[in-house]
Amino acid sequence: MPRKLHIGGTQKSDGWEILNVQPGDCVDHVCDAINLSGFDDEIFSEIYASHILEHLDYTNDVSLALKEWHRVLKQDGTIYISVPDLDILAELFLEKEKFTVNQRFEIMRIIFGGHTDEYDFHKCGLNFEFLTVFLNDAGFSKVTKVNEFGLFDDMSKTTVGGKLISLNITAKK
Repeated sequence: MPRKLHIGGTQKSDGWEILNVQPGDCVDHVCDAINLSGFDDEIFSEIYASHILEHLDYTNDVSLALKEWHRVLKQDGTIYISVPDLDILAELFLEKEKFTVNQRFEIMRIIFGGHTDEYDFHKCGLNFEFLTVFLNDAGFSKVTKVNEFGLFDDMSKTTVGGKLISLNITAKK
């Protein structure tokens, strides 16, 4: 049976191993998403990471994580990545006539993180162009924007004002 890795997951799903920086009932592997040295090369057929990359510094950590994810992904494997779409969030934030100040504050929290614990801070903003460059530099190809993955019930499906706020992409090794 092929192995599949859900980076940052918190809920069990058949066939998926969960990796998280914080321990939890359903977490199989406790470690940082940047250092997967506990895994052999090309061990996973699929990797899923929803709302993880924005927590990493864009100057080095995003690249390191994506290179590490590429290393553990099998040849012809698929990666599914969801991040807050900075283009959409900036557009929504500027719609002052559509949203109250409290609603715009919540949009700002999506951009910068909720600050609920030491890990809930966003260190970069990503859009399709930025993420594509990072993915290509890490060795991924066939970067494709999709509306939905249909794999997990998480932030990748979140809408604000009728707009999907996540950039959902697939890419191949």
